Amino acid sequence: MPKFVPFACVVATLLLVQAGDAFGDDAQVVLKGLDAVSLLEGREQRGEEKYSSTEGRFRYLFADAEHKARFDEAPGRFAAQGDKCTVMPKVPANPDLFLVHEGKLFLFGSPRCLASFKADPAAYFKPKKNVAVLVYEGMELLDFAGPAEVFSAAGGGRAFEVFAVAASPGPVKSLGFAFTPHYTFSDCPKADVLVLPGGATRIPLADPAVVDWVKEKSGEAEVVVSVCTGALLLAKAGLLDGLEATTHKASLEALREAAPKTVVKEGVRFVDNGKVVTSAGVSAGIDASLHVVERLLGPEGAARTAEYMEYRRGPETGGDSR
Repeated sequence: MPKFVPFACVVATLLLVQAGDAFGDDAQVVLKGLDAVSLLEGREQRGEEKYSSTEGRFRYLFADAEHKARFDEAPGRFAAQGDKCTVMPKVPANPDLFLVHEGKLFLFGSPRCLASFKADPAAYFKPKKNVAVLVYEGMELLDFAGPAEVFSAAGGGRAFEVFAVAASPGPVKSLGFAFTPHYTFSDCPKADVLVLPGGATRIPLADPAVVDWVKEKSGEAEVVVSVCTGALLLAKAGLLDGLEATTHKASLEALREAAPKTVVKEGVRFVDNGKVVTSAGVSAGIDASLHVVERLLGPEGAARTAEYMEYRRGPETGGDSR
């Protein structure tokens, strides 16, 4: 009686074989089979299968035994700089999209990424700016997650180092979700950008340590962004005097009371005073954050970030209405 192998088992077996082929002797050939050592010396030489070495998920071919030996002795010198796209580090690199820059090999995930790097390589080696996001019990989840996603994705993930900061260690809950902050007030690094989410702001407003920290970090930051009722923290710290500001439409009167020396605007997504940017409720924090990215990285940087997030910006937020 013939034996039948279930189709699912066949597929699973093939997948396992393919996954295994990505490493070891059957790793994917990189650089179109060109000799990496020769490329870094300014020449294009085809490699041969008999002279090959594996590094990560790629197999490198060499023109001769000498080049293979040099590679094996110092793979960090001759191999590509990782197996992710140089421009979009979350994207796996295409092994055939490469570029030699200042004596190193870089890989890219798409022709667009390669073209972007060639146009301005220095932009991808700039030090990251620190983005500190205050977290506290009862904050609005999207007030935190929206800006955190924007700054994490900006510049292909290379422009900003995003971290959460709380008054004390331990999990913080937001809408039933709990997560642990990266830092507390005592060990938080310098913040180039400070983000203050809204939500149950009565909790941090009642804690003098939070208000003092906001005042201190705002002083050292290049830009301060509040989302929703996070503007009340700026008001409590005396940082909105003489400025224009906005908040969630349900909290406009509360902001007027908390900041009598501030012109409170309604019907806008965000207000930019230069150093201080305040935004309306919840999703408006994404618009304000993209606006800050546009200020720091340029219109194209903001557009690419919004495109990656599949977020549609309106004409009033620096985008179009398509």
